[in-house]
Amino acid sequence: MIEEQYLVYQCYGVTQGEKEEDIIYRAAGKTYLDFRRRISFQGKVSVELRQDITEKVKNLLVKELPTLFQTGTQEAFDEKHHEICQCILRIYDSTGGQAYGIAQRWVNQTLLHLVLIEDNLHTGYWNMKECRKYFHIPVEQYVLEAAASERKNKFKHGLNLMAAPLKHDKGENYQMGWYSPGEIQPPEFWDYPEYMEFQKAVRTRLKDMRPHTYRDCLSWTVYAYMEVVQRRNV
Repeated sequence: MIEEQYLVYQCYGVTQGEKEEDIIYRAAGKTYLDFRRRISFQGKVSVELRQDITEKVKNLLVKELPTLFQTGTQEAFDEKHHEICQCILRIYDSTGGQAYGIAQRWVNQTLLHLVLIEDNLHTGYWNMKECRKYFHIPVEQYVLEAAASERKNKFKHGLNLMAAPLKHDKGENYQMGWYSPGEIQPPEFWDYPEYMEFQKAVRTRLKDMRPHTYRDCLSWTVYAYMEVVQRRNV
């Protein structure tokens, strides 16, 4: 038990007995550190303004993420998730805006961190056992590669889905294809339609698997991500 607490503190700066809002705030901060280089701005934006925007997003997540744990269906979760992402995008409007891919990463990666924290500290703040089945996949390059690689046996946890949006300009109609570096739309530039098409494609494939290999979409995400990372490090 003490080793688990040590690990969580080293990763998130969270200790046993901390308040719910403090844990979410630190989890959101870890999310930002994980993907901040993917956030690009139109024109020059001061360090102070970037910091202000980041604080606003983290505080928004502290306020709004607990409502996701109160949804009882996939439809209700998806709707509330979309509302939170839209709020994040409005925060970025003052600097020229961001694509949906940035907002989803803030929400989904923070939820994943909360799962890991809860698994180790058992705070009881969230009913993860019941709620995590509704969670979305944090879309980033490694996960996308595992989901949408054309070669069936490339990855043990690959899904062989033609579900990677090909490169296109903002506002243009998109087309789903196979994962290919340089030819796909980077996840940070995804808009809502391709994002949800990808989420639903993965959900459907995992549900259709016999026997069921993964607990839920989040479980598949972790397996897939780690497999691609390990492949890259060989």
